[in-house]
Amino acid sequence: MFRLSFPSPGRRRRVGTLLAVVCVSTLVIALGELSGDDTAEAAQAPARPASTSRPSVAPEVSSSPRLTAPARRTPAQRLDALGQAEKWDLSGSSASEFTQDACDMADETDSRPDLAGESVAQALAMRVASADSGADALRVGIPVLCPKWTKDLKASLSGHYDRWITDDTYDIGTEPDQIPPGTYRTAGDIADCYWERTAANGDVIDNGLVTVARRITVTISAADSTFTSDNCGVWTPVH
Repeated sequence: MFRLSFPSPGRRRRVGTLLAVVCVSTLVIALGELSGDDTAEAAQAPARPASTSRPSVAPEVSSSPRLTAPARRTPAQRLDALGQAEKWDLSGSSASEFTQDACDMADETDSRPDLAGESVAQALAMRVASADSGADALRVGIPVLCPKWTKDLKASLSGHYDRWITDDTYDIGTEPDQIPPGTYRTAGDIADCYWERTAANGDVIDNGLVTVARRITVTISAADSTFTSDNCGVWTPVH
C-alpha cells in the first residue's frame, strides 16, 4: 500500500527560508544588470549643450525730452527788437550796431581828446545827426550798452555842450556841425597859427597870424558867419 509522507514542520521552514534567499538573490542580480544598462546608456548619450539663450535685457525706456527755459535775450537783442518794432531808420545799421559805434566813438574821443579834436558830447551829437532815427536809438541804447556816457548824450541832445574847434572852416550856429558864438582858447606849443572871423558877405572881421605862442584867445560873435582855424591846435570854450 502506497503511503504519502510529508516533511516535518522544521524541514518545511528550512526549505521556505532557502527559497526566499534564492528569490531575493535573483532579484538583486536582475536589478543590478538593469542599473548597469542605464548607466551605460547615460554614458553613451551626448552631453546636453549648455544653454545659449541670451540673458534677458530690460528694454530701454525712452526718457521724455527735458524742458528747458527759453534763453534770455541780451540787451543788444532787446534793443534790436525795439528798433525793428519802431522801424528806426539808422542808415542800414541795426540799433545795437549804431549804438555800439557811438559808444566806441565816445571811448576813443575821451581817451585821446587831443587827436579827436572834439568833446564826447560833440562826438555823440554828430552820431545822432548821422541817421534819421539816431536820437531815438542812442536815447535808448546808450543807457543800456555804455551807461557812463548817458550824461554826455543828454547834453548833446539838448544842444548845450562844449564844441571844440580844430583845423577847418565852421559856420556859426547851434547845429551839431556848427560852432556857437562864444570865447575860445587854444594852448600849447603854438607855431604859425592862422585864424579868421568873417561876415556873411565874406569880409574879414578879424584875423591873426601867430608865429609862436603858448596861448591864444578869440571871441566869436553871433553876427559872425564863419570861423577858420589853420595849424592852431584845438580851441575849447572858455567858461
